[in-house]
Amino acid sequence: MQADLIIINGNVITMDEKKPRAEAVVVKDGLITYVGKTKDALSWKSKETEIRDVSGKTVMPGFIESHMHPTHYGLNLLEIDCRPESAPTIHAILQKIKELAARIPKGEWIRGWGWDDSKLKEGRIPTRWELDQAAPNHPVVLKRTCNHMVVVNSLALAISDIKKETNQPVGGHIECDDETAEPTGLLQEKAQGMVAAPEYDLEEMEKGMKLAQQDFVKWGITTVHDMATQNLELALYQQMLSKKQLKVRVRPWIWAIDQNGWKGLLEEVVALGIRSGFGNNMLRIQGVKYMLDGSVGGRTAAVAQPYEKDEKLGILYNDVDEIAPLFKQSLEAGLRVAVHGIGERAIEVALKAFEIAAKHLPIQRMRNRIEHCALPTENQLERMKQLELIAASSIGFLYHIGDSYLTNLGKERMNRVYPHRSFRDYGIIAPGNSDLPVTGGNPFTGIYAAITRKSITGQVLDEIQNISLDEALRAYTTDAAYSSWEEDLIGALQPSAHADMIILSHDPYEISPEQLLNIEVEQTFIGGQAVFSKESETVKG
Repeated sequence: MQADLIIINGNVITMDEKKPRAEAVVVKDGLITYVGKTKDALSWKSKETEIRDVSGKTVMPGFIESHMHPTHYGLNLLEIDCRPESAPTIHAILQKIKELAARIPKGEWIRGWGWDDSKLKEGRIPTRWELDQAAPNHPVVLKRTCNHMVVVNSLALAISDIKKETNQPVGGHIECDDETAEPTGLLQEKAQGMVAAPEYDLEEMEKGMKLAQQDFVKWGITTVHDMATQNLELALYQQMLSKKQLKVRVRPWIWAIDQNGWKGLLEEVVALGIRSGFGNNMLRIQGVKYMLDGSVGGRTAAVAQPYEKDEKLGILYNDVDEIAPLFKQSLEAGLRVAVHGIGERAIEVALKAFEIAAKHLPIQRMRNRIEHCALPTENQLERMKQLELIAASSIGFLYHIGDSYLTNLGKERMNRVYPHRSFRDYGIIAPGNSDLPVTGGNPFTGIYAAITRKSITGQVLDEIQNISLDEALRAYTTDAAYSSWEEDLIGALQPSAHADMIILSHDPYEISPEQLLNIEVEQTFIGGQAVFSKESETVKG
């Protein structure tokens, strides 16, 4: 058998425990056929074989982002960038809104994303009245970095029929002025779904997804899990796949029930008989996704003890009686369940719902997941192990927004936030993630945080939950592959696996943890095809 591609003279980190290091990788028809010595690899050479001599460069498996929102990130790239590095003050945000308002017709919606009050110079949330000054004739909606709250202007409130007489939604909150009772423009959790902004269409989503994929392959990400897939996302992925425009492998988790303005598709999926695993190597359904609480940054995660200098315990979306029957229905239909649970109270509801289902079904064999799983107690960790649940841990949060976690939770609780050492000790598989666009998507920031437990400012958040470099790399490769039942196909460079590979500027094992943040991906391959080259800064295909 003659090879299509042979990579030789490499420093190959395989992530395969049977053969952790190698010099060469042989690829045929998108699959790896051999991993080992350069001399032996060249026996697969023919006149048509592409030979890539990487001259000692480090080669490793492509990263797997086990929890992100690809289309949301892509659409964000079409909106006003309100992230702190782009708009460090409320004034800067308002100026961007004002400039856009001057260029578009009156009445057209203005959207923005990424603001973070904990990082804004003013240290607070913009108000509707400030947004009014920048764009009085345009409805404005700006998403916080966590995607668990938005701030809107007066015109957006009026169009959405949100006023001081409006009842508070269950599982959400309309913030109102203490004196006038008028909405301030801040809408939290399920209240976001009340905003009457028009939905994006398929053409806009495709434009955004193409932009997003450029970043994914630049970061060395070759597989992404979409944690909020709806009908348009499914249509988009199929359309792009048929047009050969899908450059990364996509693993959709279908949004289960109506929440946060997103339509649930559980009944439709069950009726169609779609089960976890349906699809092909580029696009494969994973299961259904539920949400039980908010975010720590927005103080809406359902914690057991009040937030620092506050009496609030966050927002719990559903109780056990409401969610348990839905879990059971999903699992009985052959659909794996992933459930967003950050605070202890949300994790507890998730565990009780899984425990009820386990009385009727062998769910231990399904690899169900608790998403984020930020603050599990020792008792909850033990029960997770018994149920063989996966902790889809957003370890990337520690780097990007760890300082706000420390402010909101205090030092004692930080000792068990995204507890990767505890996950390891309990034998719980815990793939890492960024929850892009909530935080930046470069996996090396999450890997760095897992090892050092340091935030972007250099603050040490705790010294208990650190894991090793090898364990951190596995969180984005082999452990992430396990979470989609693909440990034989992705996440490791081994025979019969997909040839999803990245070439790095440095060997992560040969540099200090601090230098991990400086590693660059020089080339990315998916199925043996080059899709990114740093040399030309191009995304191919």
